[in-house]
Amino acid sequence: MALTTMGYGQNFFPPVTNYSTRDYNAASQNWGLSTNEDGVLFVANNEGLLRFDGQRWEVFTLPNHTTIRSVFCHGDRIYTGSYEEFGYWTTTETGDLHYTSLTHLINATFQNEEFWQIGSIGDTVYFRSFGKFYVFNGEKIEAHEPGFVITAMEQHDNDLYLGSNGGKLYRFRNNKIDTLTTARVNQSAIIELSNFDGKILAGTRRTGIFVFENNGLKPWGNAALTQFLEINELNKIQPVNDELLILGTVKGGIAYYNTRTGNLKNHFRQNGLQNNTVLSLHKAGSKIWIGLDNGIDLVLPDTAVQYFLDNTGELGAVYDLVFFNGATYAGTNTGVHKITDSGISFIPGSQGQVWKFTTINNRLFINHNLGLFELKNDKLDLVTGSSGSYGLVQIPQSGQFLNYTYNGLRRFHFEQNEFKMLPLDESKPGPVEKVLFENNQNLWAAHPYKGFYRAELDLPRQKISNVESYDDLGGLSAYKTHIHQIEGQIAFYNAGEWYRYNRINDTLENFKELKNYHSYALINDRDSFYWFKNRKGNGLIYTDFKQDSLYIVEPLLESRIVKNYETIIQHNDSIFYITLNEGFGRINLASLKADHDQSSVQAPLLTGLQTADETRKITSKTFEIPYKEAANLTVFIAAPSLHDPTFVYDLSNGMKGQFSKALSFQNLTAGDYTLNIWSFNKGAKSDQPLTLSFTVLRPWYLSNLMLCVYVMLLLGVVVLIAYINRQKLNKHRRELELRLIKEQDRKNQIAERNKLLQEINAKRKELANTTYLAAKRNSSLIDIKNELEEVKEKGGNPKKVSNIQNKINHIIDAKDNWKVFETTFKEINDEFFQKLLEDHPGLSSKDLKLCAYLKMNLATKEIAPLMAISVRGVEIHRYRLRKKLGLKNGKNLSKFLIKNY
Repeated sequence: MALTTMGYGQNFFPPVTNYSTRDYNAASQNWGLSTNEDGVLFVANNEGLLRFDGQRWEVFTLPNHTTIRSVFCHGDRIYTGSYEEFGYWTTTETGDLHYTSLTHLINATFQNEEFWQIGSIGDTVYFRSFGKFYVFNGEKIEAHEPGFVITAMEQHDNDLYLGSNGGKLYRFRNNKIDTLTTARVNQSAIIELSNFDGKILAGTRRTGIFVFENNGLKPWGNAALTQFLEINELNKIQPVNDELLILGTVKGGIAYYNTRTGNLKNHFRQNGLQNNTVLSLHKAGSKIWIGLDNGIDLVLPDTAVQYFLDNTGELGAVYDLVFFNGATYAGTNTGVHKITDSGISFIPGSQGQVWKFTTINNRLFINHNLGLFELKNDKLDLVTGSSGSYGLVQIPQSGQFLNYTYNGLRRFHFEQNEFKMLPLDESKPGPVEKVLFENNQNLWAAHPYKGFYRAELDLPRQKISNVESYDDLGGLSAYKTHIHQIEGQIAFYNAGEWYRYNRINDTLENFKELKNYHSYALINDRDSFYWFKNRKGNGLIYTDFKQDSLYIVEPLLESRIVKNYETIIQHNDSIFYITLNEGFGRINLASLKADHDQSSVQAPLLTGLQTADETRKITSKTFEIPYKEAANLTVFIAAPSLHDPTFVYDLSNGMKGQFSKALSFQNLTAGDYTLNIWSFNKGAKSDQPLTLSFTVLRPWYLSNLMLCVYVMLLLGVVVLIAYINRQKLNKHRRELELRLIKEQDRKNQIAERNKLLQEINAKRKELANTTYLAAKRNSSLIDIKNELEEVKEKGGNPKKVSNIQNKINHIIDAKDNWKVFETTFKEINDEFFQKLLEDHPGLSSKDLKLCAYLKMNLATKEIAPLMAISVRGVEIHRYRLRKKLGLKNGKNLSKFLIKNY
């Protein structure tokens, strides 16, 4: 267990970043750590070799899948050692790792050896097992068996130092092993050797640390350090700078040991680490990597922001801090806590919400939800409990104070060193969270939930007057408004926007000078220096609006900060404190400025390139991407030397933005692109971008070959269209000729038809005239015949009369007359008799004659002489014909024949 006598009350620790087995997706134990020149971390893990570029964890396994016990980066190679195996890894063109074994170069006996440590001197690499060490000069390997159990190895002044299980120190020089110490001083195994301040430190498991000087080992470090190591068992030593060491232990996590001050601080499971067993330590720039028995942790011991955290849950959310009478007091949501080197103690009777501390004449007042209290001898003395108290503010140019409370304002003053209340008339008392004096007469008061007002403090009349309320916020979008005084002006923060009071116009207006502080709330405004907190994201800004301006992004601070109640407390010119949930942070402004002045932001590295279905080479910053693969382009970027960086990019098609870990583009169109990526850390951007130039190739159907094909097809289509048009033109010409011929034929047919019609009409007229003349003739002959009958009756010659009558009858009944009529009728009315007989086969020749006369639309009187019958006979015949034709009564017989035949 950790050494609790060290005291943890006032110890501030750097932030810890925990990487669990779920984060890196491998086994729990991590035996070795190393980083390359770019800051990429490599870890010897039970499952294989881990690689972490600050953004992505990857696992690479050995061909025999054995546990990797050691790792060492040297040039562009990553050497690893495992059971009966050691070799090196190199980066492939696609960014993966390829393993090359070196064991085939070993000529000595090589059985049951496990390689726990790797180091180098110049270009020579050393591999250590417990029984031997192997020297690799780049071409061949030499084995050396010293005759003792090798428990540690370190390089110093171009020599190789070895620690033994018997507590002795050895040196390998000129291919010879020399004994440097005896076992009289140290009889415990040397489990760690380290370079520090130009000397070799030899660490033992439980008897402390020794320094090699004057050809011998001497105890090193103070009694507290030795006592701590006796309990927690040393395992690893990692120098940080000329005066600070980090010690990894088996039972107690890590310890920070300052050789100048002798101060010893313990970082362990209860205050940040994932595990108390440290298997490996490694320094990479400002980072200290910790390989644990379960997980990997990262600390930045020299960081400007360090933390006092209480993981017991006793403190709660801290709202204010004060340094009073040599102790630190924290005002939290649970009460007042006193923090000293001996630990944290609760002030009895302070239960409840503490909003703010106020120090007046070396007296400490506590603004509490139960009222205003004074701290006396670590006990709370009630000043007034009429209402919960938010804070105290001195009235300018007076010895009086205003106490702003849950229910209005209270007035106090010191009288004979007593803090006493004075009367104050307030027309409409209400909760006031903050009071700010514009001058010694006018004040601004903010409601804790909505609105604010401006008023006049009339001390002679002991009243608040001329209250101008701003409950109706108008252009202000949020109910809650924070009031501040910035550069002598009254400023208001509301829903991310800044406004100021215009005394001349007596109005609120946009605070244009703060337009770059959108969404940044002011949390400290003392001594012309201002702290702003991003309320809609991460980041703190420290500025004087003139020259100094610092940007801070600290993940642990962001995760612990008390949202909307952030408070910065100034301790001195350089040290500031910020309140957090379950603790507080300490910001060293001088160190922060030095970091910003000295730091150069690492340019981003290209660590991977993935298209839709292919992992591509990263060795060239200029490449081509097939169109299909450009459906999804992912660029993996890292800046391993930085802690939790972000990246900004600018693509030549106009796209730009910010990202972490990976940058993806979907469905890029064909064309040439230039992608610039910068690292962004602590408010600064890398000087040089990573520039990638790539071309998204045209799709296959837009390739040069296909374009040629399209041109040929187009020409073919043009030729085909021309040919088709020519064929169409010829066809059209032929059609026109045929049409002209047909038109001419039609005209001829029409002319012929007209001629025929004319002939038919002529014949019809002729037939009509002939028929008419025949009818007249027959009618006349009948009349003559009748007259001859009268002559015969009156005594004329009967025989002669009869002869004449017979001749007349012969003329009337002459068949030649009908044949002439029939022939002409058929020429005019083709197939009349045929159709009529087809429909009505029972018609007689006499019926057909009557039908022909009716077809010519002859009247009964005209038909009778043609048929040599009486009119009555024609009518009777018509009647009978109607029946044969099946005509109903009322239907005209002539029209029927004309229409249908």
